[in-house]
Parts: sequence; C-alpha cells; structure tokens
Amino acid sequence: MRDRRLQEQYAKAAQAQQLEAQMKTVLKQILDGQAYERAMNVRLANPELYQQMVALLAHLYRNKQIRGKVGDEQLKKLLQQVSSTRHEPSISFRKKGGHDE
Repeated sequence: MRDRRLQEQYAKAAQAQQLEAQMKTVLKQILDGQAYERAMNVRLANPELYQQMVALLAHLYRNKQIRGKVGDEQLKKLLQQVSSTRHEPSISFRKKGGHDE
C-alpha cells in the first residue's frame, strides 16, 4: 500500500513536470527572449500569477489575438492586467467597545 502511494506521487510529479515542460515550450513560441526570461522570473517569485499569465496567454493565442512574438513591454502590461484583477486580501481594524485604553 505504501509503495502504491509512492508510485502515485511519482506519477503526479512526472505529470506536473511534463505539463510544465509543455507550458515552457508554448511560452517559447509565444514570447521573445526577454519576455520569456521575465515569465520564468514570475514563475519563481509568484507561481499563482504565473499560472494566470500562462492561462491568459494560451487563451489569447488560441483565439488568434496574438500576432508574432510578445515582447517584454507587452508582457509587463499583461502582468499588470492579470495582477490588477486578482483579489488581494484586506485587513481592517476595529476598536473594541467604546473604551479608551
């Protein structure tokens, strides 16, 4: 039973690596060199933003809204667009009762 779980974990890891390799291949086709480097930096710094960026790029590419290679400036604008739509958690402070401390 332990071996089976271990094999499943290896299979999931291999599948994740294969998916990541496919995403990198697609990004190399869509992005120019500088933009690809930025995308890899985003991947390391903020994996969630990276996933959103890749999904958006794939969507734009499938719908033929991307012509030629995406440059670094275009990617920056795209990242701003994606990061502005993300919901950031907010922190609010409330005072207890009406007592001054």
